Amino acid sequence: MRPQTCLLILAFAMFRGLPFAAAQEDTQGPDALDWDFDTLFDEPLELAEPPELPESPESLESPDGSPEGSGSLLADLLGRSGLSLDFSYSANAGFSPGWSEAPWFAAAYEPVYTHVLGVNLTGYVNADVRISDTFRAHSSFSFSVPGGSSLGLSEFFMDYSVRSRLYFRLGKFSHNWGISPNFSAANLLSRVPKGKGGDLYILKMDIPIGIGGLEFLALTRSGFMQGATPAFREIGYGAKYNLAFTWADINMGTFYHREMPLRAIVSVKTTVVNTELYVETMGAVRHETWDGFTVSANMGFAQSFFDDLISVNGEVFWNGEEDVYYFKPKTELEAEQTSPFIPGFNAAWNLVFRPRWVWNLRFAITGRWALETNTAYILPGLSFAPVPHIDVSLGVPLALGGRGGRYYSADNADTKGRPFALVLLITLKGSYHMDR
Repeated sequence: MRPQTCLLILAFAMFRGLPFAAAQEDTQGPDALDWDFDTLFDEPLELAEPPELPESPESLESPDGSPEGSGSLLADLLGRSGLSLDFSYSANAGFSPGWSEAPWFAAAYEPVYTHVLGVNLTGYVNADVRISDTFRAHSSFSFSVPGGSSLGLSEFFMDYSVRSRLYFRLGKFSHNWGISPNFSAANLLSRVPKGKGGDLYILKMDIPIGIGGLEFLALTRSGFMQGATPAFREIGYGAKYNLAFTWADINMGTFYHREMPLRAIVSVKTTVVNTELYVETMGAVRHETWDGFTVSANMGFAQSFFDDLISVNGEVFWNGEEDVYYFKPKTELEAEQTSPFIPGFNAAWNLVFRPRWVWNLRFAITGRWALETNTAYILPGLSFAPVPHIDVSLGVPLALGGRGGRYYSADNADTKGRPFALVLLITLKGSYHMDR
């Protein structure tokens, strides 16, 4: 991916997500930080699990405390099958003088231009069908214009539980093992070999154990598969164990695929005086020769002040591996892509100020720094909602450091190699939920 395109995409994703962060349904995985900065980076996050139902109707009680029988109204409601539909639509119009490439999906550009203008319309239809208290199916369709009026299946999976002891999920969906909102180093499920990617297909089994749980999964990608169905050599296997203490949440996991090194992670997340602290470590070794062992790690914090008026996140990350890549799925603003990790020391910081006094006003500044390539970027901006369903965002991405660095203009399509741009985005969006 071109570096400056990455900066613009981050700008658009950040300002597009800020006004809706508090209102959106929680769709984060169990290890993701529970705060607004997750919306800034458009990372693939796990869908929320369906609420667990009582093991038997006899365990229910009426409001006055008397036990209810199996024919009670409450038991009937909990066990009833049903369908819920979610519709969401958005139109993005952007203008970016200073650079020659548009950071939204299917937008055309010419390297000789000094500015770009683009429009993108997207829609999603999510269907959630509860067939019984043990069987559920979910599907999500997306469509986009321009781009050939494309229609795609974003997600499709089925959930099944066995006596509230085993929980299975099978299908096409995103799943996240990491905590960091900045670097996906500990999310082993996003790792790919160079030049390969594609959507995830997963069979996952969760087993609740004591204060935590054990997870097993088999995973493949469309980019790994030679045919319509995967061969055994195209499937990877992983396991993760969680311990949810009152003082900390601890995860240990490993993932194996024949085309990648064997990797294992240990992560810890805790809260100290209302501050979220997290540490993630990862070890990798070549399983063909059992040599080339490397270690990567990150450490960060997240804190909100004055009833979420100000939110702050900072993180340092050491990447001990070289020539490693991760996959980012398609979003409203960009196509799917394979991106490299930057070797050595990296840092990230994010600050959001939400006065909301007029037009739901928000200010934000985010940044990245890579020591080995001696480059960084800073992205200040603001966002506001002058009328219902319309959000206006303005950002100024700035690339700093050496011209050959990752965050400057190493392979940007802009022939002039300009280190900054002005980004204006206007978004019209809305959603509707229906239950039956």
